[in-house]
Amino acid sequence: MSSITIDPELKPGEFVIKSLFAEFAVLAEKKIEVVMAEPLEKPLSRSLQRGEDAQFDQLISSMSSIAEHCLPSLLRTLFDWYRRQSGTEDESYEYRPRSSTKSKGDEQHRDKDYLLERRDLAIDFIFCLVLVEVLKQIPLHPVPDALVHEVLNLAFKHFKHKEGYSGPNTGNVHIIADLYAEVIGVLTQSKFQAVRKKFITELKELRQKEQSPHVVQSIISLIMGMKFFRVKMYPVEDFEASFQFMQECAQYFLEVKDKDIKHALAGLFVEILIPVAAAVKNEVNVPCLKNFVEMLYQTTFDLSSRKKHSLALYPLVTCLLCVSQKQFFLNNWHIFLQNCLSHLKNKDPKMSRVALESLYRLLWVYIIRIKCESNTTTQSRLLSIVSALFPKGSRSVVPRDTPLNIFVKIIQFIAQERLDFAMKEIIYDLLCVGKSNKTFTINPERMNIGLRAFLVIADSLQQKDGEPPMPTTGVILPSGNTLRVKKIFLNTTLTDEEAKVIGMSLYYPQVRKALDNILRHLDKEVGRSMSMTSVQMSNKEPEDMITGERKPKIDLFRTCVAAIPRLIPDGMSRQDLIELLAR
Repeated sequence: MSSITIDPELKPGEFVIKSLFAEFAVLAEKKIEVVMAEPLEKPLSRSLQRGEDAQFDQLISSMSSIAEHCLPSLLRTLFDWYRRQSGTEDESYEYRPRSSTKSKGDEQHRDKDYLLERRDLAIDFIFCLVLVEVLKQIPLHPVPDALVHEVLNLAFKHFKHKEGYSGPNTGNVHIIADLYAEVIGVLTQSKFQAVRKKFITELKELRQKEQSPHVVQSIISLIMGMKFFRVKMYPVEDFEASFQFMQECAQYFLEVKDKDIKHALAGLFVEILIPVAAAVKNEVNVPCLKNFVEMLYQTTFDLSSRKKHSLALYPLVTCLLCVSQKQFFLNNWHIFLQNCLSHLKNKDPKMSRVALESLYRLLWVYIIRIKCESNTTTQSRLLSIVSALFPKGSRSVVPRDTPLNIFVKIIQFIAQERLDFAMKEIIYDLLCVGKSNKTFTINPERMNIGLRAFLVIADSLQQKDGEPPMPTTGVILPSGNTLRVKKIFLNTTLTDEEAKVIGMSLYYPQVRKALDNILRHLDKEVGRSMSMTSVQMSNKEPEDMITGERKPKIDLFRTCVAAIPRLIPDGMSRQDLIELLAR
């Protein structure tokens, strides 16, 4: 397929849509050809998702814009293309991977099946990319119910569990199911009741079947199909409708005995509740949300203390607290907080990470949304958290092997309402402020966290950023549509006058002295000794040098160097500083 002829006598609107669609058909065919030439195991997302091809991305965006004016006809044309490509003109077509039927033919025949299946999956991928964009226009251009149901039926067919299927395309089959889940996520924003009805009907059918491993997996696949559903915060009628649906799911969560289904539902609730927790204000008082929290909290909290449920249910207990009313939160959070603190040293790194993430979301709600409690109570709560994460006298942090930015954010949250506490009780300790040369030692991770936290806090105050947002899960959409907002930090020197304006004049000189001390020690330990002019290092590759204890020290050195000229070390002459940086 090289070109398609368009009748120039058409009306302008028809000409535009037909030209666009013709270009789409040609480009899609080229992309499918490329994918067919790749190894079967290669994830389709590497070649097809948004961000991989600027021309194709632009074309899909144009189709989205034009959908404002002709969405139904665009959808019909898109479905016609899809059916022709996948050979599914028959309405009764049931989605099934080609190679799941055991071929009696030779290996060559099976490989051909796998290749054809890869083509089918690539068609689904491209089809979903367009659906995700054009269905966003439903509020601007209503669509007949028949077309909505066609999208729903096709998506839910892809949520059906394929029993006994295994082959090189398995990973891509899951990617396509996720893409259809993203399509459903978009559809719920405008056709929520239709999606809800379809989901509840499918779930009811599966629940009536005799339980077997296949039925359990089918229910889990169905639940995963709703993972990109997001609650509409307004108007309040839509918010209430979302939580009435959540209550239906919560009732099933309480009734179901199967552990895996329970965990899948818990995971779904967490995906849906985290964005709500980040935005919720007065909505915590809406009865349907209040009822949802009260309905689930005690059972979930009790189950979370059992080892087999902890990993799955800690995040759910956290989310329920994060969307609860102020008094409910204050009555319950400190009990769960103690459980989280006790798991920070858990030998299972997954559990210690889950406990830490629970802790930092709870802390955000406590400080940013609820604005703490009385000074004495707040001080006591914060000290228990800080002494668990940054034990006094320890050279490391708890839990180990955790991304340092989580600790940085925790300090940033605390500083938002308790700046003096964050500086004197945490950052001073991490940077060894006031320690004599005899007692001063380099604790790379702790110092890295302390320095970065100070820079983030000062930057936020100077740029008048306001309250830091709640930590989200950083969900990457399968289409590649994820928006990442890159924060731009100030790199001009923080002067004494500016430090005074932002309320940090008391702490700023201490941090500059600490930076001077850290840089001098690091220069001795890894700066001079690892210089390329050093005889011992002249024949070594960089990766051979950055091993063992050296790596965290070099990471700290990088942070210190990156902090200049924002922070100028106090006590080091300009000449010494330039020489150190030049090395």
